[in-house]
Amino acid sequence: MPILKYIATALLIPLVAAVSAPVDVGQTTASDAPSSSITVPVSRSDYGINVFSYDSQLNDPSTAPALIGLGMGMQQFPNDVEWSWVTNQYRYGGESPVSLNGWGNLLKQTENTGLYIFDYDENPTFSGGGSPADAVQLTQYILAHHLPITAIVIGDEEYGQWDHYANLNPSFSATYYATQAARIAQAIHAVDPAMQVGVSFTLSQDPAGLWWDQTVLRMDAPYINFLSVHDYPNGSALSNAALLSALPGEIAQSMDFAQSEISANVPPTLRNRLQIWVTEFNPYQEPGIQSIEPVYGAAMVESAMLWRADGAAKLFIWSYDGEPHLTTSPWSLATNSRVPFGLYALAGDGQSPEIGINTLYPSGAALSTYMNAIGSGGRLTVNVTPDTVIGQVVSPKGVHVFAVNTSAVSRSIDQTTLPPASLTVLTNPVLSPVPPSNLSGNPTGFASYQPSVPTVNALPPLYPGESVTVTGSGFGSAGPNARVILDQNGISYGASGDAYSVNIIRWSNTAITFTVPDGTSGPPLVPGNASLTVETDAQLVSTSLPISITAPPVLNASIEPGATVYPGEILTVTGSGFGTEQGSGFVMLSQNSISYGAPFDAYKLRIIAWTPTAVSFQVPNGWSGPSLSPGLATLDIVSETGLKSAPISLMVTTPPQIAITLEPSDHVLPGEWLTIYGSNFGSSQGSGYVTITQNGVSYGAPGDWYGLTVGAWSDTAVTFQVPLPGMSNTGHLEPGLQSGPATLSLVTGDGLVSVPLTITVGN
Repeated sequence: MPILKYIATALLIPLVAAVSAPVDVGQTTASDAPSSSITVPVSRSDYGINVFSYDSQLNDPSTAPALIGLGMGMQQFPNDVEWSWVTNQYRYGGESPVSLNGWGNLLKQTENTGLYIFDYDENPTFSGGGSPADAVQLTQYILAHHLPITAIVIGDEEYGQWDHYANLNPSFSATYYATQAARIAQAIHAVDPAMQVGVSFTLSQDPAGLWWDQTVLRMDAPYINFLSVHDYPNGSALSNAALLSALPGEIAQSMDFAQSEISANVPPTLRNRLQIWVTEFNPYQEPGIQSIEPVYGAAMVESAMLWRADGAAKLFIWSYDGEPHLTTSPWSLATNSRVPFGLYALAGDGQSPEIGINTLYPSGAALSTYMNAIGSGGRLTVNVTPDTVIGQVVSPKGVHVFAVNTSAVSRSIDQTTLPPASLTVLTNPVLSPVPPSNLSGNPTGFASYQPSVPTVNALPPLYPGESVTVTGSGFGSAGPNARVILDQNGISYGASGDAYSVNIIRWSNTAITFTVPDGTSGPPLVPGNASLTVETDAQLVSTSLPISITAPPVLNASIEPGATVYPGEILTVTGSGFGTEQGSGFVMLSQNSISYGAPFDAYKLRIIAWTPTAVSFQVPNGWSGPSLSPGLATLDIVSETGLKSAPISLMVTTPPQIAITLEPSDHVLPGEWLTIYGSNFGSSQGSGYVTITQNGVSYGAPGDWYGLTVGAWSDTAVTFQVPLPGMSNTGHLEPGLQSGPATLSLVTGDGLVSVPLTITVGN
């Protein structure tokens, strides 16, 4: 038992090498509350760690032995959309610390298999990825070089609305991603049918997240093997006991949601082969002091057992080395020896104030003990009570019990005392048999039992898209089984197993607010008869209520006939019925298949004013997504109550140009402060900007990788600094301007664009 003895001494995790008294992991004495348990197969290949192409620590000779000691069976390899896996070069120069071949060699040394992130959204002119042809090239490269990569995930967090400047799809829609993912998955499988392929799945349950998940599931399920899930459940610091006690419910809720979405949106013939892979997990959204303490070891082992027992096929911890020593870390700060640093790592990197390079922190050491117990594979039984999470691993390495006390006071299992908020490991105990049963994140949920079925009051006629509140009694509280179910013409919305959902806005015991299906999930309801049923979280069902569906009223909205608009201009739409406030209402502009302003759009519109008779907004000029281009566009307005205007056609023109001059000279030096003079710049910068373009590289415009610092802005003068080599205000390393000509432009907050000015950059 030398490994266990070392951990007990170094990490202060209470461990017992052996016990003689029987331990029944299904009948603990930690609480009088009921418990539940489940038994699943377990192996090291069920668990992985995130390593990085940009982490030079992977090249250290001690890294491979440390990863072998950690004992996980897989690695995920986050890389960069600005990086070529073929040449190992960044787009704008420089070499990645770890190449794809270098990672492949590390996988071979550690006898791990790899999960590679294929950046579907990379610009197609760069060889970093993006198209089905790129996917074919990547898969052929993996096979030709005998790289032990067995899985590819298409994209990372593509459902998010951040840093998508290089995305092939300008509006980042779920439909576009799902279409591309299906093509890419088929291209990969044409080369290597055994390669596991996954897609991005979000745990967000807001309308945009649900729309993303349902679209991806319905379109991609025939072509993929797994869903890639990221989960960082806790956004604020908790006590040790609160952290450990929160994890069972959080993990169960995430898995319940993913599994219910699969059931509702994937045909039965495809469900059984579609796995859930948690490809990024850490208990906190931001690292903190607990991440270097023994309680984090308890949290990691607890999470590893719970995810597997709740049905996740794979769990990848974030991360192996987080470079927490950096003094400019963007993360929250933990403290070690009174020196601040941010920490998400299982192992140190040897740079002060961290521990030695590739030395395991308590989180890594505890996971190593768990992996060592699994060995070549075995059986995991997990038991959950309100005060404990207890896992029993039976493998050729013997029998190990991992007992997590999730409470703030001591508990016991038979004769063994479990200290508060801790992990205790029992080696080769004598165990009573435990019959497997369904694991539940809320085993004591009997308080939600309702003795009578819910009743529903009559409703006036409804229309698609309307937000409706149904009143009654006995609805109980919101939960995974609480549903509003609508039926019309043989199509069902909202029931368990339905392909189409009903958006629930609020739920109480006497009132439920929901959105009448309008085509967001499935076809919209049509004028005629339908029925409504309420199902409570305790799965009690109301009597079906007949309802009448009418056509939605149309908002009265118009603009001045023949009017033209330009990007950045403030446009006012007049009419009636817009509502006293915007609320969930929105303005949507569409042009060339790119949409702005709708709740599911990545690109937003800036609303200036909203009254019952007029709505003012700024025409898109590049502050969120690309600027509108000259030509026709379509405008729609939707009120908070779901009323829609008839589409309005707009003619978009080029913004009028403004003349500018530059002082002291158009011969400029990097780092020099210059002033642009002219008129109609606006009293403040707002969304205005100054941009310099040279050799195809742009500085300062919205979405540019490199920034440009503006010092002052008035209606007639704008002061800015010529970009210097070094760290940009966008957080990226700038190469700096080269000697020679460049182009200077100014764009005002109202979208007016200056005449381009040629400048000469000197040394």
